[in-house]
Parts: sequence; C-alpha cells; structure tokens
Amino acid sequence: MKRLSFIWFAGLLCLCTTMVSCVGTAPMKEVRLIDSLNQVAYAFRYKNLDSSCHAASRAYREVSLYKQGKAEASNNLGFCAFMRMDFEKAEKFHKDVYSLTKNELELLVADIGLMKIYQRTAMNKEFYDYRNSALRRMKRIDEDNKLFVDKHERLRLNYARSEFYIVSAVYYYYLQQRPEAVASINEIYPQEELAADTNQLLYYHYIKGSAALCDGETADERRLREFDELYTTWKMASRGGYLYFEGNGVQGLANLMASPDNYDFFQVRRSHALKQFDVPVDSLLPMRLGQLALKKFKQYNDVYQIAGAYVSIGKYLNAHDNYAEALDTLTLALECVNSHHRRFYDCHDSLDWLKTYDIRDTISSEKAWIERKLRTVPEWISRIREQLSVTYAGLEMKQHSDYNRNIYLDILEDTRQDKELESRYQALESEARQLNILLFFVIVGFILVVLFFWIFNKRSKERNHVHLHRLRQMLDICQKITASIPTDAQTEEEIVDAILSAVQTDIEELFNVKDIRIEDGQLVLPKRLTKDEKAILHVIAPYITWALDNGMTSISLGDERRRLEKERYVYEQHIAGNKRQNLIKKACMAIVNGIHPYIDRIINEVHKLTEKGFIHDEHIKAEKYQYMDELVTTINEYNDILALWIKMKQGSLSLNIETFGLNELFDLIRKGSRAFEMKQQQLEVTPTDTYVKADKALTLFMINTLAENARKYTPKGGKVKVYANPTEEYVEISVEDTGYGLSEEDVTRIVGEKLYNSQEIGILDAADREELLKNKGSGFGLMNCKGIIEKYRKTNEVFRVCLFNVESTLGKGSRFYFRLPTGVRKTLMVFLCIFFSIGMSSCNKAVEEAVMQPDEIYAQTAQDSLSLAAENEFEALLNEASDYANDAYYSNVEGNFEQALEYVDSAMSCLNAHYKRYAQEPQRYMSLRGEGEPGELSWWNDLFNSDFHVILDIRNEAAVAFLALKQWDAYSYNNAAYTTLYKLLGEDQSLEEYCRQLERSTNNKMVGVILFIGLIAMLLLGYYILYIRKRLVNRWNLEQVLEINRQIFAASLIQVPETEEALQREEDTLKAIPQRIVDEGFDAVNELLSIDRLGIAVYNETTHQLEYVSNSIENDLPSTGDNGTSTAEDELWKEVVQRCFEQHTQLSAPGFEALPLVVDAAGDSRCVGVLYLERQESVDQETAHLLLELIARYIAIVVFNAVVKLATKYRDIEAAHEEAHRASWEDGMLHVQNMVLDNCLSTIKHETIYYPNKIKQLIGKLRSGILSETEEKETVSAISELIEYYKGIFTILSSCASRQLEEVTFRRGIISVPELFALAEKYFRKANKGKGVAVSFSTRAIDERVVGDFIQLRFLLENLIDEALSVPLGGEIHLAATVDGEYIRFLFTDMRRTKTREELNQLFYPNLERMTATGEKGELRGTEYLVCKQIIRDHDEFAGKRGCRINAEPAENSGFTVYFTIPRRK
Repeated sequence: MKRLSFIWFAGLLCLCTTMVSCVGTAPMKEVRLIDSLNQVAYAFRYKNLDSSCHAASRAYREVSLYKQGKAEASNNLGFCAFMRMDFEKAEKFHKDVYSLTKNELELLVADIGLMKIYQRTAMNKEFYDYRNSALRRMKRIDEDNKLFVDKHERLRLNYARSEFYIVSAVYYYYLQQRPEAVASINEIYPQEELAADTNQLLYYHYIKGSAALCDGETADERRLREFDELYTTWKMASRGGYLYFEGNGVQGLANLMASPDNYDFFQVRRSHALKQFDVPVDSLLPMRLGQLALKKFKQYNDVYQIAGAYVSIGKYLNAHDNYAEALDTLTLALECVNSHHRRFYDCHDSLDWLKTYDIRDTISSEKAWIERKLRTVPEWISRIREQLSVTYAGLEMKQHSDYNRNIYLDILEDTRQDKELESRYQALESEARQLNILLFFVIVGFILVVLFFWIFNKRSKERNHVHLHRLRQMLDICQKITASIPTDAQTEEEIVDAILSAVQTDIEELFNVKDIRIEDGQLVLPKRLTKDEKAILHVIAPYITWALDNGMTSISLGDERRRLEKERYVYEQHIAGNKRQNLIKKACMAIVNGIHPYIDRIINEVHKLTEKGFIHDEHIKAEKYQYMDELVTTINEYNDILALWIKMKQGSLSLNIETFGLNELFDLIRKGSRAFEMKQQQLEVTPTDTYVKADKALTLFMINTLAENARKYTPKGGKVKVYANPTEEYVEISVEDTGYGLSEEDVTRIVGEKLYNSQEIGILDAADREELLKNKGSGFGLMNCKGIIEKYRKTNEVFRVCLFNVESTLGKGSRFYFRLPTGVRKTLMVFLCIFFSIGMSSCNKAVEEAVMQPDEIYAQTAQDSLSLAAENEFEALLNEASDYANDAYYSNVEGNFEQALEYVDSAMSCLNAHYKRYAQEPQRYMSLRGEGEPGELSWWNDLFNSDFHVILDIRNEAAVAFLALKQWDAYSYNNAAYTTLYKLLGEDQSLEEYCRQLERSTNNKMVGVILFIGLIAMLLLGYYILYIRKRLVNRWNLEQVLEINRQIFAASLIQVPETEEALQREEDTLKAIPQRIVDEGFDAVNELLSIDRLGIAVYNETTHQLEYVSNSIENDLPSTGDNGTSTAEDELWKEVVQRCFEQHTQLSAPGFEALPLVVDAAGDSRCVGVLYLERQESVDQETAHLLLELIARYIAIVVFNAVVKLATKYRDIEAAHEEAHRASWEDGMLHVQNMVLDNCLSTIKHETIYYPNKIKQLIGKLRSGILSETEEKETVSAISELIEYYKGIFTILSSCASRQLEEVTFRRGIISVPELFALAEKYFRKANKGKGVAVSFSTRAIDERVVGDFIQLRFLLENLIDEALSVPLGGEIHLAATVDGEYIRFLFTDMRRTKTREELNQLFYPNLERMTATGEKGELRGTEYLVCKQIIRDHDEFAGKRGCRINAEPAENSGFTVYFTIPRRK
C-alpha cells in the first residue's frame, strides 16, 4: 500500500512538472516557425523591404509564448519602419522590446536600432543615452559570452556588434571626426564576424567606401581604396540581388566621379571596373550610375535613398555646368522630403512645404520643423540645400543661392552633434551615486530631527505656528494695502475703496468684525479692541497713510500727463486747420504756376511778329492777335479765380495772439551763433525780461529773417546785435549790424514800396558788387515782414502801434526794427501736489568716492604694462586677420567676390605667420585651395592657441565667394573645412577637466557628509535649549520687523521741489528714496541682525542698469559705469548682486548676502532690485532668512510703488512733453508758412492784375485795324515791353511764394481705410444736416491700410462731399475702395449728376464759371477739385511711392465717378 501510494505521488508530481513546463516554455513548433520567419525577415531586409516586413509582421502576429522571438520580430519591424522613414513607428517597435523580453541580446539590438533613429533625426541626447546603454549591455554580454552558444544567437550577436560599430562610425563621420570613425569601423573583423552575414558585410564595405574611411599613404591611394570598397559593394550586391546595396554602391561611385577630374583619374586607374556596369564609359558615366541607383532605390522603395540619388545626379550636373537640369533634379529631391512630410505628418498646407526658394519674410520651413521637433532628417535636407546653393550660384541667382546656403548653415547650427551631452551624462551619473549617499544621510538625519522635535516640542511648535500665522496674516494685510494703489485712480475716494476692497476680508477675519471703514486716513473698527489688537492696528495704520499719500502722488502725476495730452490735442487740432489752409494755399500756387506758360506763349507770339516779320502778313497777323487775345483772356480768368479765392478766404487765417516773454525767442537766436562764427562775425543778443503781445511763431520768423539778412550783408569781423527797447505801449525789437549800409533812396524803396527789385538795392554804392550780388536774395523776406506788420495793424486798435522801419548809414551799418504791443505779464502759479516718491540720483559724495585717483591709475597701469605688451604682441596678427575677415564679409555683401578672396588670402597669411612664430614645430599651413585635410585641423589637433573663430569666418567667406564665382572645387574644399571646424568648435572639451573636478569634489563631499552628521548630532543636543529662547525672541523680532517697515515707509515719503525741472529729472529722483531707506533703516536692521552694511540696488529702466546705494560711504559698491577699479571684494559682491537680480534667487558670498526684491505686478512676477547686506556674526539661518525675506518683501513693495511705478509715470510725462513740443513746432511752422503764403498771394493779386488788362487793351487796338503801320509797331513794341516786365515781376513773386513750400508739411503714416470711411460718413451726416433734399451716402470699405497723410486724406474726402452737397439734388452718393495692385483705389460716385467726358476732363483745372459764393458764411464753391488734385500731388511726391493719381470718369449706370489712388500698405 505504501509503495502504491509512493508511485501515485511520483506520477502526480511528474504530471504537474510537465504542465508547468508546457506553460512556461514555448512549444518547439512555435519556436521553429517564429525563428524561420525572423530569419527570412532579416535575409530580405536589403533585398525586398516589403517581403522582409511581411515576414516580420507574421512572426509578430503569430507569437503566443515565444517572447524572445516576438522581441526579435519587433526589432525587425522597427528596422522596416526605419527604412521607410516612419521614425515614430520604428521607435515604438524598438521600445516594445524592453517590455517583451529580458534577453540582453535583443535589448542590445533595440538599443542600436534606437541609436540609428536618433542619429538620423539628429536627436543627440537620446543617441548618447542609448549608445551608453548599448555599451553597458555589450560589456555584460562579453562577461557572459558562454551563454550564447546557439548558432542563431552567435550570428545575432555578430550582427549586433557590427551594427553598433557601423552606426557609431556613421555618427562620427557626420561629426567630421574621421579618426574616431576609422577606429570604430576597424573594430569589425569582416573575415571572422561577417563571413556568414552578407547583409552586414555589404554594409561594412559600403560605409568604408562612402564615408572615406579607407587608409592610404596618399590621397590618390585613399581614393582608389574607396572606389574598390564601393565597387566590391555593388558587385556582391548585384550577384546576391541586394537592391539596397546595388543602388548604394553605384550611387557612391557616382559621387566619387562627379567632378571631371575624378572621372578622368578613375578612368585611367580603374578602367576595367568601369566597363562592368553595362553602360557606355564616357563623361556621362557618373550620371548614368546615379540614374541606375535611382532605379534600384525606386524598386526598393526607399525615399531617403531616392532623394540621395537625385542629389548625386544634381551634383554631377552642377560639376558639368548643367545648372538648369540640376535645378530640376534637386527640386525632385526636395519633393521627396515634402512627400515624406505629407505622408507622416498629414500636412497639406503648401506654406509648410519646402521650396527651392521662398521669398516670404519668415523662418524657413526646415527650421520650423526642427523647432516643432518633427521627426525629419536634417542631414538629408542639408545635402539638398547645399547643392541647390551651388546650382543657383551657377545660374547667377545669388539671392536664391544665399537663401539655400543660409538654410544649410542653419541646419548645421541646429543639429550640431557634439560630445557635450555624453560628458554631462557621465558626470551626472557619477555625481548621482554620491548624491544618493548624501541623500541617505540627509533623510536619516531629517527623520531623527523630526522625531525628537515631535517628542519634545509638539506644543511649543503649535504655539509658534499660531504666532507665525498671525504675523504672516498681518504682513499680508500690509502688503495688500501697499499693492492696492490703482494706477488709474482719479480721486482719494477711489484709492480708499481700492484699499478696503483689497484687505476687507483679511481684516474682518483677523479682528473678527464687520463693516470696517477708513476715515481721515485711519482705519476705524466697530468694536472695542484688546491690547494686542490695538498693537496690530497701530502697525497697520502707517501703511494706510503711506498708500494714500503715494496714491495722491500718482493722481497728481496723472493729472499732469492728461494736461500735456490735452495740450497736444489742441496743437493737433491747430495743425489740422493749418494744414487745410496750407493745402488751399498750395492749390492757389498751382494756379499761379499755371499762368507762366501763357506768359511765355505771348512772348513767343510777340517775338514772331517782330523778329520773323509776321507783322507784315495781314492774315497771319490777325491770327496772332486773336491767339494773344485768347491767351490774355485765360490769364485774366486765372487771375480772377485767384482774386476771388483769396478774397473769399481772407480772414480765414487768424493770428495766434498770445503774451509771451521775448527772451525765450532771443535764446533761440543765440543758439544759432555758429553760423555767425563761421563768417568770423560776432553775434550779440541782449537778454530782456520784456513781454510782448503778438503771434509767437511770426515774431520768431521776423527776428530770424532780419538777423539772417544782417549776417549776409555784414563783412568778416563785423558785429550783429539783437536787442529790445520796451516802452509803455510797445516794444521795439532791433537787429543792428556794422555792414555796408544803405543809401536814403534804398531805404525809401524798402520801406515805402510794396514791391521792388531787390537786385538793385545797394548796388550803386557797393565797393564789391560781385560779392554783394552773390549774397543777394529775392528781397521777399523783408516784404513778408512788412506784410506781417500790416496784418497786425488791421487786426484791432491794440496793434496800431505796430511798425516796420529801417535806419541806415552808408559805410557804417543799418538797423532794422519793428514794434509790437507790450504784453501784460501773468504770474502762473502751478501747484503740483506731488510727494515725489521717485528717488534722485546718487549723492555727489558717492560719485566723488567712486572716481579713482590718478596715482592709483598709474600704479595699476605700471603693474600690468609687461603683461599687456606681451599680450598685445601675441594678439597683433590675430587682430589683423580678424580685420581682414571683416573686410571679406563686407566685400561679399557688396558683391566684390574677387576682392573678398584677396582679403581672405591676407587673413590666412596673418594666421600662418602667427602659427609659424608661436608654434613649437610648425608643419602644415592654411591654404585657399587644396585637397585633403586643411591645415587648421592639424592646429586644432595639436592644441595650438589660434583664433579659430576667425578661421571659421574666413573659411565661410571663401566658400561664399568661390560659390558666387563658380569655382566648385575651391568651394567644396573651403565648405568642407568650414563644416569640419564648425563641428569641432561645437564639441565639449571639458570632459577631462570635469572629471578631475568630480574626483576632487568626492573627498569634499565625504567630508561634508561627516560634518553634516556631526551637525545633526549637535542640533539635536542644542535645539531644545534654543527653542525656549526662540519663543521669547519671536515677539521682539515681530516688533522689530514692523518697526523697520514703518521706517522704510516713512523714508519713502520724500519731498521734492514742485518744479517742472524736478518732474523731468526722473533719474535724479530714482536714488533719493533707496538712499533714505538704507539711511533710516540701518540702525533698526543692525539691531535685529547685527549687520555691518545695508544697501539696495534698484534697477533703472531708463539706463537698464542697477543703481547702488548704501549707508556705508567708505565701502559703497560702485554703480555700473563708474570709472576706476574697485577692490576684489567689491567686485565679488557686485557679481553676486547682479546674479541675484538676473536669477531672482537669494545668493550669498562670504560675509555677504543678496535678496531679490520681487513683487507681483499685473499678474506677473517682477524683480525691481536687490537688497544686499554685509555681516560678520553668525546667526540662526532659518530666523535670519525669514526676517530678511520679510524685510525684502516690503522694501520691494516700497521700491516698486514709490520708484518704479512713479518713474514710469515720469517717463510718460516726459514723452507727453516731447509730443507736445513737436506738435507745437509743427503748428508754428505751418502757421508761419500759411501767413507768408497769404502775404505772397495777396501781393501777387494786387501787383500783377494791372498788366494783363493793359496788354488786353493794346491787343484790342491792334485787332480794331484803325492803327497805322507805325502805331501798330509801337503798340506791338509796347506789348513786348509790358509782357517782359510782367513776366519778370510775376516770376519774382511766384518763385518767392514757391520757396515757402520747400518746407515739407507732409506727415506720412499708416491709415486704416475703414477708419477713413467712418470719418467720411460722420462728416456727411454733419454737412447734410438741414439740407432740403434727400441725399443718401453709402460706403463700401475694405480691410486694408494705406500710406499717406491722415489729415490730407480726410480733407480730400470732405472736399468731395462738400462739392457734391453744393448741388441741391436728391439721390445717391457712393464711396468705395478696391485693391489696385500696389495701390488702393478710392471711388467717389455721384449718381445724381451726369457729366460729359469733356466736362470730366476739365474737372481738375481752374474754371471761373464753376466758382460761386454760397452758403450762410459765404464759402467759395468750385475749388474743391483743385484742392483734391493738390492733395494727390503731395501724396505722389511724399508718400514714398510714385504713381498716385486722381481723375474722373462716367459711372457705369449713371452719374460720374471721381477716383484717386493711394499707396497700399501690405
């Protein structure tokens, strides 16, 4: 029975074992199936990608228990996805391996697969992560090598090992680190490891050939070996049907033979091999090989290699000057990139596709892809862009070439593959182990402290928390009070409401009351307070007072800014009015200028009658008389239009009469003394406190005119005096000179005649007539002065005292003077109720102490003289090379490429000379052209100290120049040198030093850990004793902190003189408050923390520097920009303060601490400065930090509210001042110009109207036929004299008036079309109000902007509306706008009236019949189109783009359309 029981038990045990075995181990059938599928997937991976993917997918799907097989299938699927450039899917399959198996071999393959993905997509950090992981796995596999005895696993291990070194070699190849790449590829032993793996053997041969990893004694020998490797790749691949390597082999050979020289070389040395490709062996062989590669890659369906084949073909075409075909080929390569982008990122927006050239002013699409971290291949794109730059250079399209080269360089910058991440990774890994140890002790110590703290101090801690909570709650209330000041408050009530709104909830919670209020600046609570509550209330009260005072200061500054804005608005309104008058004057001048051609025609007809004898031919003579009569009639019509217009507009220009101090204008005259000094004259302006009542701008114009005349007609060494003689009724302003003087006849003509010939004045009595004629002007300046005085006299009785006169003596000089009414001086008391909270500049003491004494400077200079001399000698050649590099850059920018190469050659000469002088064993030198490795790379490898950044610059400029000159070999040489050196410069060279630092820090950290343990033990012993004392100190600390806060806020209430100058000196105000804070608060802070010095560094937003103030004058930190040197200790403190400000973090140095002054403003955290202090005593860190934070917190609030915010308001006021001054100047300039033009036009109207009428009378006599032949000739002669005289005087007057238009009054800006239309609608409603007829006005605006003068365009539309409404007809008026190329076309259509084409053609020309006086105010109608034409003429000249036009045409349905064009703002 026992035996049977035993047998039963053994059988049951075997059955259980069998069941467990079947569950835990995959069936052999499944293993064989999955392994065979994986082997098929691997065997076909370079033959037929679809077949490989199919086998791997089937293996992945059919796995049940064989996890290792599924992991291998996942790796194979990852490879297939990688070859199809589906990087995200490839990454997923490889990462799935980590969850499928623990087999180190498949995990190693997954690591290598991820390395390939990240290497191709330029994700350097991830590449190094998995490279280090693969290295660790390979090390573990080598240690347990006996585990992999199976044949399949041995093959798999050889594959993984060879793949790792090949991928590493590829990485180093793109890093331009050839020695490392060669060393990596040489780790593979193809005869041993790859004998049974054709895939990897082909990969090995291909990489050695295509990446130029072959060794050779000469360059030719290396090229031959590269050829042999690629030829071997093709030959083996073609025999075995490996499509991928067939294509890669012939593509590599095509690249090798792309240039004609290389092709000739290989044709001689490898002619037998070239005959094996079944294609003709001629110069087209490289291109045929590239086409063959393209065919193979298309069969294999590898878009990456297809694009590469296109690049190879394009490279060949570039080398053989077939640039148009190269461009088409490279465009196809770029389209491959776009198709990949569209396929995997579903991007169908053409703006996001790559183009050979894109003129959009944006970043390139490639850079946008990289910034968005899309999985593209930057190296892929960079090769295409580089060849495109060559192609466009060959096509002489430099802008396109530069576009592609810049993208190539941008990709080079963004995908720089250096070793920085690797070194940092290893360093951090080493450091992490040490920090883990330290962290363990910290945690243990922390647990012990918390344990004892909880045992002995639980109750005390609770009380302390209550105390701190109450403190923080109270301080939060104070912070909210100070931060609650609204920036746009208008009254004190608004400030009070803001304070209550900010703190009401907290105060009600703190005091347990309701309905709090503020009365007379004090907080009122509706309850009887305890002693503690009274103490708290006593602390809060000064904050409320400060907030109210600061708010009222802000209100005062806001009032000042609003006053200035209102003043500017008034000036702008004046400018608009003056500009409209100015346009009318310009339109009048257009009529005046239109008379000139008619005068010339009359002179021409008279000349024909007298000189050519037409006076004897009756028929011709009659025609000439009739034509002359028509011309004079037209002139009279223009004169009548001008006279009528001037008459109707008379009085529309008003004088800006005001009372002002004359000395203000004298100061302006005195500032122009430089012109007198250049002529060796003395200008004497006598100060005066006299006030006059006149137009300020016109008065300045008159004084300027008289002073300029005196300067012109006073010889060298002369003297010009400007002064004023006041009387009770008037002030006589004189300009006196010691010039040539005038005769009595000349003085009489100047004063008595309204119009005279200035060229005749003083000529008869002049000693040097030629010199006098040089200085002669038109004389219209004095005429204008007389005209202005006459306008004054016509204003009212007050100005009857106005006078203009001249006193002169021949040979002694002249005195020109005019009189203006005496002004009554008004005393303007401006009360600026502002408590200037903004600090003034640092005191003079600080400035004096920051200046270094001459002896100290001399001592420092003597100490450094030897080192400076040696350094200067070493740097001389490098600096010279740098200068040549800069010259080369500018030459390339200007298109002087040959000159750029000369500069590059000169720079290389300097660098070679520097290398020869300072290198220990000079070997290789830089050259502009060459082959192989550039000389500077050997300098880099030998660690020679040269300026490699300059070398990088000149290589880049040489590449650009050679590219533009189509010297491709030289371009390739310099571009390769640039790329290699650029990547070397991007390497991290700090690995070795960093490791040393880590080694040194290891011991220090161990000592630190031991000290930390000892410190914890001491804290455990002393903490409880100190805690009792801390409870007693807490209350005193609270009172002391609140006392400090009270002193800080009291110091911020600084009083400043209430003057305009103080308002504008914001920088001086900036330091006064911080200085007061440190002076007033030092004693209280010292009592609390035992400090030696207290200082504040406030950030000045105007100078963008920190401004330092301190209570310790002897040791004050120098402010930024101070001259001289400071001590090493001060330099350290200054550096700490600067870093504290930039990092917004509390920092410290030995005996020195700095805390950032951070406030929350407008939802953002903002640092306004730094609080720094010096102390020597050791205090409790936690307590000190808490107290310092509380103090810094409130100093930040004070500085922000009392300095920064008000400083911003001061800057706003200053900007408003500048805007008001600018508007005032423009208003004055327009006003003077309009007054002078008004005077000129009036003179033209009065002085020239006689002559056309007289000429018309004489022509009438000639046409009557009653004159004898002699009388007829005399009459024609009289007409000739009259017309010549008329032309002379008309020319003088019109040219003098035209000179006033030389000052440009056009204000160009960007104007919204909808805004213009809205103003037109508003004006129409105003103008149509009260009209008896029903007129509708509709607009159709477009969302566009134009470039022009806003006032002028608004006036133009108003004139069109006025002209339309002047006709009392009902109907519709339309205003529309359309885009017309680079212009916006405005269309103003009047549907009520119909005009013929002839009428529309004459619409913009003067026509007396259209001019009528209408309206209640007697406005002149009919001039609107002339004003519109003048506005468009101004825009055509000054809007920045020629082509502005205005015209009229019949409308489509009915009526007519006036259209004009204005430049469009794109």
